[in-house]
This record gives sequence, C-alpha cells and structure tokens, in this order.
Amino acid sequence: MTTIQAAALRVKWKQQVDPPPCEHLNLELELSDSSSTGNYNCIVCGECVVHKPQ
Repeated sequence: MTTIQAAALRVKWKQQVDPPPCEHLNLELELSDSSSTGNYNCIVCGECVVHKPQ
C-alpha cells in the first residue's frame, strides 16, 4: 500500500460517525515511490502500526 492509500484509508475511517476500535489484524508494507518505507499499515483503517526502527 502506498503512503497516499494509507492516508486515504485513515481519512475514510475517521469520517465514520462512531468508528469502532480497529484490531489491526491485517497489515501491509508501506511503499513510497516503489520502495519500502519499512512501515506497516492496517489495511482496514490505514493506521501505521509497525514503524521502521530509527
């Protein structure tokens, strides 16, 4: 999933009237310009769940 797709999912998720808590059960590697950012985002809500170590 690209960083833009993740951001769009976050916006869509937050637009819900009372969004349920997301369990982040399905994650996908985040890509930027066809290369990995090292972060993983939830495919349901778009939240960045696992960050690349700094």
